[in-house]
Amino acid sequence: MSSVRLDLTPEVVKTALKRALDGQKGIHDFCDKRQPYLVLRVRGHSASWLVKTRERTIKIGDAMPAATAGKVPQRRKRGSAAGERILGLRGAREAAKREWARMGNPTNAAEPPAGWTWARLADEYKAHIAGMREDSSGRPIYPSAETQSDVRQIFGRKEVEKHETRLLASLDENWFEEVQEALHEEYGYDAYRKFRAYGQAALNWAAAFRRKESGLAGRKWWLLAERRRRTKEEIEKKVVRDKARAKKKDDFKVEHLGMLLAEHERFCASRSGNERISPGVRWGLWWDALTGHRRSSGTWIAQEDLDYSDPRGEPGWGLATWQPEVMKAQNPFTLPIPQFGLHIAGCCKRDWTRAAERAGIWNRKSKWVFASRVMQSEAGDIAVSGSALANHLRNMRGLREGNHRDVLRGIPLFSMHIIRSTMGDYILDETGLPPGTASLMIGHEIAGDRRNELDRVGQTGKRWYFQAQRIPEKTAAMALWSDALLKAFKEAGGVYPD
Repeated sequence: MSSVRLDLTPEVVKTALKRALDGQKGIHDFCDKRQPYLVLRVRGHSASWLVKTRERTIKIGDAMPAATAGKVPQRRKRGSAAGERILGLRGAREAAKREWARMGNPTNAAEPPAGWTWARLADEYKAHIAGMREDSSGRPIYPSAETQSDVRQIFGRKEVEKHETRLLASLDENWFEEVQEALHEEYGYDAYRKFRAYGQAALNWAAAFRRKESGLAGRKWWLLAERRRRTKEEIEKKVVRDKARAKKKDDFKVEHLGMLLAEHERFCASRSGNERISPGVRWGLWWDALTGHRRSSGTWIAQEDLDYSDPRGEPGWGLATWQPEVMKAQNPFTLPIPQFGLHIAGCCKRDWTRAAERAGIWNRKSKWVFASRVMQSEAGDIAVSGSALANHLRNMRGLREGNHRDVLRGIPLFSMHIIRSTMGDYILDETGLPPGTASLMIGHEIAGDRRNELDRVGQTGKRWYFQAQRIPEKTAAMALWSDALLKAFKEAGGVYPD
């Protein structure tokens, strides 16, 4: 079953009726924004008008005869049941108002609800954060896939979604606190924390920019809702998790990363046919290990942003630039790339092209260096994701269906993010490079890696700093790190990848 919430218009009704005439596979609901309880349901060759709430679903009429499917409509007998009436959009709206009122809802049956419902707010806010916007200073904010996923997940929880037909004007801080409590008890503290953050953000946005439409006039009651704390049991579990995370970080060194890459190459070589590891995953793991980038953005490097030569840098070196829209800090980030890194990128593009040719897609192109092998996606042309790399590691550990052999046994437990920490710790503890270099390499300040006073500049200076990127310091660090990585790989029995 699928659904979409939108403004029900004559054009939408025509689309629904065409689906019914063609024969809808499964069930698809067209849910109205104006009257959130009004639904046009297409199932098979039928299209029906419903009044739907969390507790009940009532059929109020047909949008077309159930058995028509391109045939002459059957004449209905006078006095037939309400569910058998054929209604147009206007008639369905009026019938839905009457049924809604009969169900005991405090809404004037002659008028549509005033202001937005919670469902309308959720939809409008999700659309807002999916586009480009700017902060109060005029600085652009790029859409974040991670934030959008979090918002979809928390607003989709049954404890939140059950209130989708409630008008915002009917809600208050007591309601907000009840939802917080329900989420905390069912899913834990993080669910409460996300609902509080994103729920208040959505309400703040609507009150500031869509006040009249949303009906959010008057006091900002959502800011008055009580906060919650972790329970004693949750605090104890968090302490255990934090200790385990710190131990993982301390235990996983560059020699273990070399062992991982050696096993990775052997694992990839052993797979064939439908089990073949995609080029983006095979070479993407190498790329993330070399660059120490975040799992969510490391492989999101466009071909036009990878320069295979740097006339101002070392001979044979290139430059890779991650654009603001894929960076957590939303600032461009550049790293010098040694010959080995350029080799990784070239191998990936070569193997990806061969894979497309094997699939019979001779003219397939991608703007990404580490392109996904997904041939069709709602997102269009995409880079291989961090989730794909994490699933690959699960596969190597024997945790996925069809593979039960753990080829990573003997390597301390780790996550993709720990690889990033391993790089930073190596540069900080093993190289003797100036303070701040490790923080520069991973684009994040590491505790104990303070920079000098020259770095403590205002926002104007910061803009210059991000443009300058301090490539000489990064080059020195990347040279030492790439050498250490390849050395550990070869000592683990790895053969230079090709």
